[in-house]
Amino acid sequence: MVTPDRDDPDDRSPIDAGDLDRIYRVEGPRLARYLGRRLPSGQDALDLVHEAFLRFAKARSDRALDRPGAYLQRIARNLLIDRSKRPESKFAALHVPIETGDELREEARQEQEIELKDMIGQYRQALDELPRKTREVFLLQRVHDLTYREIAERMGISIPTVQYHIARALVHLDQRLDRL
Repeated sequence: MVTPDRDDPDDRSPIDAGDLDRIYRVEGPRLARYLGRRLPSGQDALDLVHEAFLRFAKARSDRALDRPGAYLQRIARNLLIDRSKRPESKFAALHVPIETGDELREEARQEQEIELKDMIGQYRQALDELPRKTREVFLLQRVHDLTYREIAERMGISIPTVQYHIARALVHLDQRLDRL
C-alpha cells in the first residue's frame, strides 16, 4: 500500500470555502478599486476581480497564506499584464463602435486629457515627497535611462545603494498612487 507523500503538490487541499468567502468580502472591494483605476471600464475591473478570485480559489496550498490580499493583488497584476499583451487590448482605446459614427466625442477626449493631467500632477507630487537622493537616483534611471553602474559612478555610491533607492522610490510611488 502506498501512502500519500505530504510534499506531493497533488495531495494539497484547496482553500476552504468559508475562508474564501471571508477573503472575498474583505479583499474584493479593495481589488475592484485597484483594478478600476487601471482599466477603462468598471465591468472589466469586476471581470478581473472574479478571474483573480477564481485563480486564487484554484490555487492549492498546504498552509494558510499570511497575506491573501497581497497574493490576490499579484494575481491581478499578472492578469493586467496578460491583458495588455493581447493585440485587441492595444487598440481598445481607439475603437469606435459603428453605431456612434466615425467621430470621437470631444467631451470624452477632454475628459481623458483632464484625467491625464491630474495623474501626472499626482505622480509629480509623489516624486516630490521622496528624499532628494532617492528622487535623483530614480530619475536618473527612469528618465535618463542610466544603468545602475552609471548612476553609482556618477553619484559616488555603490550599486546596492542604487538598488535600495530605486526600490524605495518604487514602493513609495506604488503606495502613494494606490491610495488615490
